[in-house]
Parts: sequence; structure tokens; C-alpha cells
Amino acid sequence: MIGSVVALLSNIPVKSVMSNYSYDVLVILVAMELFTNLIAETGIMQLLAIKIAELSRGQKRLCLMLFGGVMFLISSCLNNITAVLVILPIVFVLLKTLEVDCMYVCIFFATILALSNLGGAASPIGDFPAIIIMTSGITSFLGYLSHAFPLFAFTSIVLLTIWGMRIKKEKDDGAIRYLAISTLKSQYRNRIIRFDVLKWLAIIFIGMLLAWSFVPQKIVPPEIIAVLGYAVAMVICSVKGIKVEQSMDLKSVLTIASFLFFAQVISQTGLLNLIAAYLQSNIGNPRLLIMVIMVITSLVAGIFSAGPAAAAMMPVIIEICNGPLGVQADWIAVAYAAAICAGSSLFMWSATAGFILSGKVNAAGIEADEGKKVSWGVGQYLRYGFVNYAIQLSIALTIMAIVL
Repeated sequence: MIGSVVALLSNIPVKSVMSNYSYDVLVILVAMELFTNLIAETGIMQLLAIKIAELSRGQKRLCLMLFGGVMFLISSCLNNITAVLVILPIVFVLLKTLEVDCMYVCIFFATILALSNLGGAASPIGDFPAIIIMTSGITSFLGYLSHAFPLFAFTSIVLLTIWGMRIKKEKDDGAIRYLAISTLKSQYRNRIIRFDVLKWLAIIFIGMLLAWSFVPQKIVPPEIIAVLGYAVAMVICSVKGIKVEQSMDLKSVLTIASFLFFAQVISQTGLLNLIAAYLQSNIGNPRLLIMVIMVITSLVAGIFSAGPAAAAMMPVIIEICNGPLGVQADWIAVAYAAAICAGSSLFMWSATAGFILSGKVNAAGIEADEGKKVSWGVGQYLRYGFVNYAIQLSIALTIMAIVL
């Protein structure tokens, strides 16, 4: 509604706004979330989570390291909200059986939240901001992936190391930890993993990655590849007897659709082009210019969440990439993604999965050593969010200062 009012007051035809609307972003977002649901139906994510729990032997520090690492990898390929929701039940069973305190629970889920953001930014299909960057044309699929994945993987390792050092090593004989793993295995021992379906889904997903990497967007747009991949996967699941009834969070889709509309209206007012021109004319050092934009973008993402930040600031990035900094477009795209990712870890509401994760943790009824139920929300995450934000932005700024 606000976007429509601004368009009318600025004499911008709404038809003109919709003709330039980023439908491709929404199509890819929906198709990949539905594709993730199909993979979840095979049971592979639950099996993976159980194997991680076994490998950790119930050691709290190792649990954090392994679950965090897997969350990063899953979120880089699939929808991070779905990945979080599928793995959480196994995590809850484990944490309820282990002897945990409030600090451990806060560190664990604050790290999981940050790593889901980092994983989403590590690949062009991981999350909404990355999809916007891929469809903007300022970088290619391979160009973004080759620059972004190493940076965000390194940042994830740093975060896991720092938070892992805050967790004290166990001094018990391991009996309770053994009981936790046994309880977890007993609850999921009858789960059947459909490897016969999973192998076909893996082949389709690899085919989609190859198509995104090597087929020019002008010939076959990325959203068409996403839809075709999902359609083939759905047919195979139907033939193999896997449930294909799909559900998704329409609220998030409509919210992102609104952000894209509003951003397009603001873009056509010319305001963002003026901001980009002002920054370029007043900051002569290209390296410093990008770093200033990163700080501004991270704060916008932190205060207003990643969605509006990604949609609103993208025209500024495109304008800069069309200028003399165009030769560094791949790194500029990654710098933009890193800034949004850092901002997404600042507050609970900044992250895509923030409130969903908080609600699930509070509903799980995890008890600390003293028998008190653990509460994890905006207040409890605050200090951990500031640390996550500072670490991510510092690493990103340092890398950009080196490579640009």
C-alpha cells in the first residue's frame, strides 16, 4: 500500500513497476522450498542428524561443531528454514537427555541461527538475498559461488571455534551421554530412508546446478531451470510413492513479494541512483566506497531484516557495478551478500528463521540443570547476536580490503 501511494505521488505508473517486477526471484524461492520438502520426505535429513549425534558421542562442544557445520552445508543448498525445522526434533531429543545449562542452549541456537544465514549466503540459491543477486545479472552462478563459498565457510569455522571455546569440556564418565544417544536412536529406529528416491533427487539437483552454471541466462532463465527441476522431481516422487502434497509458508512469500514491489517503486523514483552517485562522487577510493556501503547495508538488514535490505539496496549495487568498479562485480556481489548476512545475525527478527527457531525452542520445553525450562528469545539472543554480527562483518570487511 505504501509503495502504491509513493508511486502515485511520484507519477510512476504501477503498470511500469510491475513490468520490471522481479518475478524470477519469487519463482526460484518457491520452487526451491518445494524441492527441499521433497528431499525432507525421503528421511535423509533425520538420518544425517542421528549420525551426527552418534559421532559426537553426546559431547556438547562436538555437538555444536558438527550440527553447526551440517546446518551451514544444508542451508547453502536448500531452504534454511526447512532444514532447521527437519533437524530440530532430533536436536531437542538430544538436548533434553543431556545435562545442559541455559548458556549452552543460548550458544547452541545462536550459532545455528548464524550458520543458517551464512550457509544461505554461500551459494546463489541458498536464501532470498543470494537469489536476488543471482538474478540481477551483476555476477554469474559460478562467479558468485567461487567467491562466496570460501568466504562464508571460513567465517563459519571462525564462529564455531569462538563459540566452541566457550563450552566447558565434560568431566563425567559419559553414562548420561550414552543414554542420550540410545534414546535418540530408539525414537527413530523404525524410520525408513528412501534412498531409491534420494538418488534421483540428487541427480536432478546436480543437473540444476550444472544448468545454472553453464547455460546462459538469456537462453534459459534460472527460474525456468528451477521449475523444470522441481516438476521432474515431483513426477519421480509420485511414481515412487513418495507423498507429493506440498505446503509452504505463504506469509514469507507475500512479505518478500511486497518488499520487491516497494523496492521497485523506490528504484523508479531515482532516489537510489542519486544515493549511489553521491557515494561515488564523495568517496574516491573504490575500496572504501564498497566498505561504507557494506556497513550501511548491514545496519539496514539488522534493523529491518534481510528481505527489505536486499530488495532496497540492490539498485545501488547495480548502479555501482555499471560504473568503473564493474571489473570487480563478483567481489562486490559477495560483499553485498556478506553485509546482509552479518545484519541478519544481529537481532532475532533480522534472520529469516529467527522467530520460527525461537518459537520451536521455547515450545520444546528444554530443561537446564536446575530443572528450569529454558527460554530463548529476543533478549537472550541479543548479546550473542552482537558478537555474531561483529565477527561476520569484521571478516568480510578485512577480506574486501585485501581483494579489492
